[in-house]
Amino acid sequence: MDKGTVIKRGVMIAAASALAAAYGCERPNPYKLSGDTSAVFEDCPTPSTGSGNANNPTGGPTVTVATTGVTTGGNNPTTGGNNPTTGGNTVASSGSGNQPPLEQTELDERERDYTEALRTASFLVVGDAPSLAQIYELGELPADQQKAKYVELVDKLLADPRFADTLLTFFKYTFKMGGASTLPGEPTRETAPTLAAKTVFEDKPWTNILTQASANCPTFNPMTHTFADGNCANMTSLAIASVAQAGILTDPGVQSLFYGNLSFRRNRFFHETFLCRSGNEQAGGEPTDMPPQDPPCSGGAPIPGYQNKWPVSEIAGACNSDNSGPRKHVDFHAYNIGNVCANCHSTWNHRSPLFSQFDSNGMWQMLTPAGEYAVLVPVDGSPKAKLTDWLCTNPAKCPNAAQAKTAWKLSMKVNGVEQAAPAASLAELGSQMAKDDEVLECAVKRTWNFAMGRADITEVGGRSWVSLPDRKDPNAELLTLQKLTQAFKNNNYNLKSVLRAILVSDDFTRF
Repeated sequence: MDKGTVIKRGVMIAAASALAAAYGCERPNPYKLSGDTSAVFEDCPTPSTGSGNANNPTGGPTVTVATTGVTTGGNNPTTGGNNPTTGGNTVASSGSGNQPPLEQTELDERERDYTEALRTASFLVVGDAPSLAQIYELGELPADQQKAKYVELVDKLLADPRFADTLLTFFKYTFKMGGASTLPGEPTRETAPTLAAKTVFEDKPWTNILTQASANCPTFNPMTHTFADGNCANMTSLAIASVAQAGILTDPGVQSLFYGNLSFRRNRFFHETFLCRSGNEQAGGEPTDMPPQDPPCSGGAPIPGYQNKWPVSEIAGACNSDNSGPRKHVDFHAYNIGNVCANCHSTWNHRSPLFSQFDSNGMWQMLTPAGEYAVLVPVDGSPKAKLTDWLCTNPAKCPNAAQAKTAWKLSMKVNGVEQAAPAASLAELGSQMAKDDEVLECAVKRTWNFAMGRADITEVGGRSWVSLPDRKDPNAELLTLQKLTQAFKNNNYNLKSVLRAILVSDDFTRF
């Protein structure tokens, strides 16, 4: 087989590294959230490729240089009257002065190689190489018949029982959990990733991970690569309290592993896993450039640097907590020059009470007669938490006491339309999460990163290494986040179909 000159992914990575070294900067991040200082990049010159000319006789990559009033690049400066340069971003002129050519990069030099793509996909999906017979069968076909054969072979990979093992490993890594219990009374850590893997492998709606009402603790047999339904160890404690199950939201392993003061570790798990945003940054809340200007309490001053959608007066602080008796409280209104606690906690404090009736073993506990939850407060004496440790519920101390209720978010987008996201129970929380555009996009981003061999999206300093902007490339087969997310919704939230779309895409099969 004559494959011609093929640029492999390793070469692309080396080329990208060389460019970064030469320019000393990173490309802008189109997914940077407002207020997320962790994802601020310097602008880079735009690399392009072109044919040899007077300024670039080798025909190698050229760089567009920003100037004032003229356009420079691989060709001579243009003087076309209808194509003036308006700022620092310039493009190479086509010579007509009207229609600049589309930007060209090293990615445009890639060539399609279905046999290489099959090897990559096979290791990715089933952890093993394709057979030599499959490689020859695919590679010896005429070029115009290879795509159909490749798609057929990808479908066989996704139906292979070994794909179940891959999914289980993927969700263990995503959820940061797995393995048997280590102490008496602790539940297994296997059930949540197993439920997620079973859901995807069996082509069920991915949203079941957040909403399924029964059989939420399945098991997996690695010898036969098969799943079996199972009930959770806390099912009885939930049933006694008439609490509806909701996928992994009520999983005892999750609630036990991430047990902690005021349930903030539990909140962080669901926030980072399903929003693809680090909980340690300003993006841990609901950042906005137009926050409410209400002071924490009447007569006070607004908090400098506050950037959350919620009115800050709804969460507990020094001026509005239930300060009766010697018991102390956490002041979530506290701030200094570098940190504003309420930027995250205005969201987290509305969400965390929903997780807080699970004890350290993931069993559901009724509130005490004093209204105490099963988690503790990190103050002297480590008292059990009350709702007033998260939210202000006294109308005499905060004007929004009546609105201080639990929620997934103050507002979220559903099919692009902003709407409120209240949640009075874990079942309602799961339902709201399953509709949230940001949650669905996060599932798609994680699948893209998996297919492209990239790191977990919350482990890279809050940056999103997902190259899925709405690109201007004329190739209609190139994927965008919008295309994949819409296909995800249209296919009844079938995440396997998203992975399939990536594996057979132009992005995956060109090297």
